[in-house]
Amino acid sequence: MEMNRQQFNKYLSGKIYPSKHNLSRVCRFFKLSEEQLNLQPEAFGRVVAESFQQEVDPASSEIEKVIDSLPGSTEALARYEGYYYSHFHALGFPGHLVRSLVHIYRYKDRFYSNNIEHLWDKQKSDSHRNRFKYKGTVLYLGDRIFITEVEMLTKTAVCHTILFPSYRNIIETLSGITTGVGSINSHMPKATRVEYQFLGKQVDRREALRGCGIFDLESNQIDSNIRERINNEMTDQEFMLTARDY
Repeated sequence: MEMNRQQFNKYLSGKIYPSKHNLSRVCRFFKLSEEQLNLQPEAFGRVVAESFQQEVDPASSEIEKVIDSLPGSTEALARYEGYYYSHFHALGFPGHLVRSLVHIYRYKDRFYSNNIEHLWDKQKSDSHRNRFKYKGTVLYLGDRIFITEVEMLTKTAVCHTILFPSYRNIIETLSGITTGVGSINSHMPKATRVEYQFLGKQVDRREALRGCGIFDLESNQIDSNIRERINNEMTDQEFMLTARDY
């Protein structure tokens, strides 16, 4: 709805009542009438349940069935919950690296991801600041982790990432390949090696976001081992960019 979250939370808590204009926006979004929104909780719950049951998209339902049928995906992903720094070559800024903040989390019986990119050089105080937010779904198939994300602010990009799982008792890094388009420039499809660095199950998000940005290829802000692992050079025997399992 593009409505301020704090303002909407006040509506949910009952501290304030929406203006006529905002109430109309809420009604349109949820496809409910003003009278239905003002029902007592028990009656409102029945109306909402009936409303959503009637609007089930058969195609969406079939996709959910497929996801639910995938073997062992939820159990296998449980150990990967938490926050990560994602490092990769900037798709829209040749000659630079990106560090973004990724959160893999569980909701009910499925896993999802939030990914925030700050595309500016914080060491150089860039005046042009580009921020992108991705939301995605996370699956575990064939001993690989698959993440498919949609950019939520401009809604003009989808990214796909495939990672090797960690075979160690303690998760430190996850390596793989990510594909997508530059969020700012030509939207040319590209692929790059990627390295996820595990930060913890819980972190200070504001502090973690301070570490995000774009960096020069030789920046000492990026660990030299990570720079080596996301190097996109190919050997003479490689005919396509291939992930490396470190």
